[in-house]
Amino acid sequence: MVWISGQLKTVAWIPFSQAAEELEVSQPAVSFQIRALEKLLEQRLLDRSGRRVAVTEAGEIVYRHARRILGMEAELLRELEDIGTRIAGRLVLGSSTGPGEVLLPRLLAAFRAEHPELSVALVGQDTQTVCDRVLDGELELGVVGAERAHRGLVFERLVRDELVAIVPPEHRLAGKEAVRLEDLRGEPFLMQQEGSGVRSVLESALRTRGMRMRDLNVTMEIGLQQSVKAAVLDGVGITVISRLAVEREVAAGDLVALPVEGEDLVRDFHVVRHAGRTPTRVSAAFVEFARGALA
Repeated sequence: MVWISGQLKTVAWIPFSQAAEELEVSQPAVSFQIRALEKLLEQRLLDRSGRRVAVTEAGEIVYRHARRILGMEAELLRELEDIGTRIAGRLVLGSSTGPGEVLLPRLLAAFRAEHPELSVALVGQDTQTVCDRVLDGELELGVVGAERAHRGLVFERLVRDELVAIVPPEHRLAGKEAVRLEDLRGEPFLMQQEGSGVRSVLESALRTRGMRMRDLNVTMEIGLQQSVKAAVLDGVGITVISRLAVEREVAAGDLVALPVEGEDLVRDFHVVRHAGRTPTRVSAAFVEFARGALA
């Protein structure tokens, strides 16, 4: 064991000449570094008698700990190397109901199929709550249907989503190619809860048309997008919802999706992360994977 250029290196207890050869330095340099280490630790590590050298009790202790330190260094370097090549551990993703009910389960399943050492969890909440939890550090990454202005958050667009009005097949509007916001007046309307991305987009569109939420006949506010869809299927009312959320029901003929004429009812699903934190390898790999899959 010798102290070379501020680093502790073990070469076992061998003659100084052999240690110098192993370390590719001169023998006086080895002797100097041993004396420097003894001075630093304020302990004699070697008993020197002529050409013979014996290890002291303190030297044995230092040698034992040095081997542990070097083992930890090797483990550290291995783990750092794994960061760039191995996707493992746990990914916890927060999501608003729009992307969380349809889009993200498929993406996460495909991502995990490529990285079987990874475990994934999807936490579904409204947009505002997901943003708050990312800001507080409870979640590293979220996917939401609307941006929330905050300098501590970074939003990056993932995919664009269209909003449509949905009605049962027997509804009076079902035969139209498209509807206007004015056509929704008087109809029993099912509204998603405050803070949802769909509601934010719809409220903005109503303001553009000089209308307000009270101009609609809102008979019920329902939290989850899937619950709103189920209520429309049961004939309770109609709603505006993500086209992605009703693809299967529309294809099966259980619901009719109607574009809203004259309105740009679209929203972007955004990845949201904390502005001051470096993304982990796992989260960065998932975002990269999702962009490729959605492209």
